[in-house]
Amino acid sequence: MSIDQTMSDFDQLQYQAKAVTELTHIIQTNKIPNALLFSGNENTGKKEAAFFFAKGCNCLSDRQIACGNCKACRKIAAQSHPDILCINIEKGKKIISISQIREMGLAISSRPNEAKFRMVLILNSDLMNNQAQNALLKLLEEPPEKTFFILTATSISLLLPTIISRCRKIRFRPLTDALIKERLINKFMVDGQQAHIAAKTADSDLKKALIYLNLDDETKDVDWIKKRQWLLDTLASIITTDTNKSISKGLMLSQQLSCDPDHIDNAFSIMTTFFRDLMIFKLHPKKIVNLDFFDTFTDINQVVPSHKFFDWVKELYETQKRIASNSTLRLTLDRFFLKIRV
Repeated sequence: MSIDQTMSDFDQLQYQAKAVTELTHIIQTNKIPNALLFSGNENTGKKEAAFFFAKGCNCLSDRQIACGNCKACRKIAAQSHPDILCINIEKGKKIISISQIREMGLAISSRPNEAKFRMVLILNSDLMNNQAQNALLKLLEEPPEKTFFILTATSISLLLPTIISRCRKIRFRPLTDALIKERLINKFMVDGQQAHIAAKTADSDLKKALIYLNLDDETKDVDWIKKRQWLLDTLASIITTDTNKSISKGLMLSQQLSCDPDHIDNAFSIMTTFFRDLMIFKLHPKKIVNLDFFDTFTDINQVVPSHKFFDWVKELYETQKRIASNSTLRLTLDRFFLKIRV
């Protein structure tokens, strides 16, 4: 069963009451804006809310908003409605290109086929390049009749201010660690400690937590639980071994991580919890993420000065920034692991 099947629309939207209420009010008043901007963390229901809104704007029922049973609602749910367009990053690409926006512009140049309101949904709109954003801006300035745009974004600072100013902004709040942990335990029967670790590491992302725990058939080839154990054991060994050996281990770890660039973000999520736990262990030992490494943190805190933990967290943050700025992965990781042993 895929993640999308294990997470229903209700699962993702039930925690977004404020956003859903605002969208419902817009539908009820029939004052559909030309563009909406849904911002917030990944997997907090932004896409699901967009389809809910499209259903509500086009529902053929007189009794309720987005009935789910009429012809329009069923087509939108099946993503087969001719007037519901969805743009996202193409497979193998890192950005939404100007050609995608131009192609969409041609598609909406004529009247909608059957919808009362046509929707253009641009997922990850903050990953449009500048040319694509400028092309979109022209469409937002003179939108086609009976057409509205919905842009989803995690970092709206990457969007042009002129695009943001033309959108009605709706914020989607992150899920709390406690909610994700509760969901993992009650719905997916996950062990309490594993649920705690996955929820904290996933950083407010239920979908990511499910992937970590191998609760999706499509990601069974990646054993996050074993990888996490290996990575934390290796980090602890690097810190506690004498300098020459630990440098060698650090460079070897750098090589292994750089050979798997598709999963480097997951590795950083694990490393972030490790160094954060080191930093807070003396003051709040019960609040660490990696509870199964309690004894390891006890041992490390007895031999390593606390001020180093703050330096390491800062170095890890800088390393992530360098990689996000397209610095060479291997060299950047080498630099980090050398830094924590100098």
